Amino acid sequence: MFTIIFYIFSLLLSYTDYRKFLVPNDIVIAMSVMMIVFGFLNSNIYMSSIILCFIVLLFFIVLLLINRHIILGGGDIKYMMIVALYLGVEPFALFLVVTGLLQTITLLFIQKIKKRKIAPMVPVMFLSAIIVDVLTLFKFYPFKF
Repeated sequence: MFTIIFYIFSLLLSYTDYRKFLVPNDIVIAMSVMMIVFGFLNSNIYMSSIILCFIVLLFFIVLLLINRHIILGGGDIKYMMIVALYLGVEPFALFLVVTGLLQTITLLFIQKIKKRKIAPMVPVMFLSAIIVDVLTLFKFYPFKF
């Protein structure tokens, strides 16, 4: 149920971000609450995942305080915290690498070829989470902790 909730809500958030460049707070809150409840019931969430969410939040707060002119949407930060909650610590490291590569390719395509300034990043992060899920399922994990 934990995984199903993540995928259904991620599809919804990806669609709204792609269409409206918006990640609604009410959907993020509902997703977070349901994931925490079902994660604890099914033993899919660990304390390290919750701490990782707060580390991600703290990192982006510091980043925004250092550079106030950075172009970064709040929806991206909220969704990345949810992905941290879903994946856990070790797969999240792989997620950061995969999403970094995919977001760079996407931004280059949208800004250089389509000539638009903004790009929806939640669909790209969702695709990265799917890739990491598949790689983790097949026990292909390049990082050793």
